[in-house]
Amino acid sequence: MKKLILSLALLLGLPAAAQVLPLDYFATPAQFSSIKLSPGGDYFAATVPKDDTNVLVVINRSNNKRLIAYGFGQDEYVGDFYWANNERLIYTRVYQTQGYERKAYKGEIYAANIDGSKREQLFGYSKKDKFSSRGGDKAHGYIVSMLPGDDEHILVRASKWNTDRDAPDMLYRVNIYNQRKTRIAQTPVGNISVVTNSDGIPVIAKGKDRDGKTKRFTFADGQWQEIGKDDPLYGYSYLSLSQDGRLLYLSKSVNDGTTGLFQYDFVSRKITPLFQHPEFDINGYVRDPDSDRIVAVEVMHQGMEYHYLDDSPFGRIHKKLSVTFPGADISIRANSSSDNEMVVKVVTDKSPGDFYLYRADKGTLDYLLSTKPWIYPEDMADRTLVHFNARDGQKIHGYLTLPTSGQKPFPLIVDVHGGPYGVQDGWQYDASSQMWANNGFAVLQINFRGSGGFGNQFEETAYLRRSTLIQHDIIDGTRWALARPEISDTQVCITGGSFGGYSALMSPLIEPELYRCAIPMFGAYDLLYQMKHADYMDGSSVSVSAMKKYGDNEEHWRKESPMTYLDKLNTPLMIVTGGRDTRVPPENAMHLKAALDERNISYEWLYKPSEGHGFVNKDNKVELFQKSLDFVRKHLKP
Repeated sequence: MKKLILSLALLLGLPAAAQVLPLDYFATPAQFSSIKLSPGGDYFAATVPKDDTNVLVVINRSNNKRLIAYGFGQDEYVGDFYWANNERLIYTRVYQTQGYERKAYKGEIYAANIDGSKREQLFGYSKKDKFSSRGGDKAHGYIVSMLPGDDEHILVRASKWNTDRDAPDMLYRVNIYNQRKTRIAQTPVGNISVVTNSDGIPVIAKGKDRDGKTKRFTFADGQWQEIGKDDPLYGYSYLSLSQDGRLLYLSKSVNDGTTGLFQYDFVSRKITPLFQHPEFDINGYVRDPDSDRIVAVEVMHQGMEYHYLDDSPFGRIHKKLSVTFPGADISIRANSSSDNEMVVKVVTDKSPGDFYLYRADKGTLDYLLSTKPWIYPEDMADRTLVHFNARDGQKIHGYLTLPTSGQKPFPLIVDVHGGPYGVQDGWQYDASSQMWANNGFAVLQINFRGSGGFGNQFEETAYLRRSTLIQHDIIDGTRWALARPEISDTQVCITGGSFGGYSALMSPLIEPELYRCAIPMFGAYDLLYQMKHADYMDGSSVSVSAMKKYGDNEEHWRKESPMTYLDKLNTPLMIVTGGRDTRVPPENAMHLKAALDERNISYEWLYKPSEGHGFVNKDNKVELFQKSLDFVRKHLKP
């Protein structure tokens, strides 16, 4: 095992542990996102960075030698990968495009044997099609299922080029040895989630039509039938189906509160409630790899809390690991619950992820490797669940990260998450918070109303109120933190990206004397422009949903736009944006810049023309961290 770790480490050139953490430790992306054990347990597969690309490496466990390395060349990368069977891997292709920092997926799927033979492109525009003179597929391909029990096929969803997101997609069963596609079904609408059985045949689906109306369908005899309001399955979201086809797992908000898990039995036709937490939504599910039964649910608060639904063998394995790593986010990669060996990934608030090999016969765990081997948990700060009461009495949760050393009281960074709707700050490792804490700052992240994770009402009550209710929750949380003895009562700056960038400007406009500085990043500051040019405002069902949350008229947009209130600005700004942002076009920042220039208001500016909605280039992220630290230190001098 150690030889395996060494061979991968040599390929990476991993750094040794350091006493002082440079900023690139927080900016460098994970070197390993996944390591997977072959179904027979003879091989490991992992993607390994190499110069301006990466390779998919297969390691023979009998001699710890590299068997094969698949790749595409400079600026082309292996994306996701999967074991189809003991001899064959499925993987996707992504591109580093000139002028863009984010890698692009063009819908290409490949298969190859681990001895280097029978390499085939299964789907994509560049495919040489054996069964058609037309050449490649004029669609993006997405792997829906690896079809457990079928070693020769996968299920692929194809989204046709030059159509909008509401156009129906096609489901195909694709032979992984010869490219042959078999049409399974066409989805009734494009914006839809489909649950299939173990053979890849659709069973039930939920989506939205072009008018943004929620529709539910069953599939039988090759036809979709809409589910009526009097059907017992109406009103639910559909999660998954057990492999024997008997049990359908459902979820819905209970009494407009948190999400509950339910089980529908196709034989008895009964719906049985399985779990609901009174305060937090379900964060994840643990499924038995043999039956696809949900054996446990995960709830996130101060760490992860697991609730086991049965005493299955796989549930017992997971429960044993949760005792070994209390509070950790634990996922098991197993081909069967009877496997003697399984790959386990463990994530905590202080560790971005470690992989272990679990041996059932011995009940042991062997360390394999880490996603970011240069990050040592002992150097990181605890992320603590906190709560406060907003001005109207509503209980609001968040996470507070305090430096592990330094002089108290600490200056405070309020870091606002994006969204705002349905998104939440989580407990797991957060590079930005750890960077600030490592440099002596306390960090408060607030799950204000509108955030996900706390029930429907908690989220929906903030619709159309992003400039009022949500900002009040952020301001109230800031004041709560400033009153704590370990935090300075005046030294506070606010930052955030996307909606967090909007808030980093809007909150200081509402309370001009509260924040000493602000770093708005990638934010929508000119809502009259944003609501006409964002990529989600394309006339599809997604834009209908957006208008329900953000408003559908210029009067409301102007009322909620920070640009309307710039004359109240009394807070130094550092504005950050990317030139390739389609979610929040950079014109938002340009318009803000022009308005500040017109008012002779000084500011700092960081613009990267090749970045999109958030910086991904390591050097750019290091520069952002360094300039943010310099800016905040300048304005938080006693």
